[in-house]
Amino acid sequence: MKLARLIAACVLLAIAICGVPSMLTVQDEATIDTPEEAMRLVTDDVHRIMRGASDVDRALWAQVWAKVAVTANGDATDTTVVFVDTGALRAFQIIALNVAWRRLAGNEKGKYAGLGEACEKAFNDTLGKDVQPVTPAIRAKFVALANALAWCGINRG
Repeated sequence: MKLARLIAACVLLAIAICGVPSMLTVQDEATIDTPEEAMRLVTDDVHRIMRGASDVDRALWAQVWAKVAVTANGDATDTTVVFVDTGALRAFQIIALNVAWRRLAGNEKGKYAGLGEACEKAFNDTLGKDVQPVTPAIRAKFVALANALAWCGINRG
C-alpha cells in the first residue's frame, strides 16, 4: 500500500512538473486552399452538413479528401494509370471513405443525415453521371472536387 502511494505521488509530481501528456489533438489542415466559388457552390450541401460535425470528424473528413485528391492527381504521373474512367474515380472515393470514415473512424452510415447524398450530388454535378474516360481536364475537376470536400471539413464558414 505504501509503495502504491509512493508511485502515485511520483506520477503526480511528474505531471505537476512536466504537465499533462497531450492527448489526441485535431490538426487544422491549413494547407487546403479555399476552393473557387463554383466548386464551393457544388459542395455547399456537404459544407452545411459538416459544419455540425465534431472537430475530430471534420479533421478526418478533411484528411481523407485531401489524400484522395493527392492520390488522383498523382495517378497522372504514373506509367500505369489506375483511374482510366470516372467509374474508377467514383469507386476509389467510395472505397477510401468506407475504409477511413466508416471502418477506421467508426462513423455509422447516416450519422450526418444527407452527407452521402450531398457527396453524390457534388460528384454528379462536377463529373456527370455517365462513365467517361479520365482526361487531364476530368482529373483536374475531380482533384478540385476532392480538395473542396476537404475544405468543407476544416472550414466552418
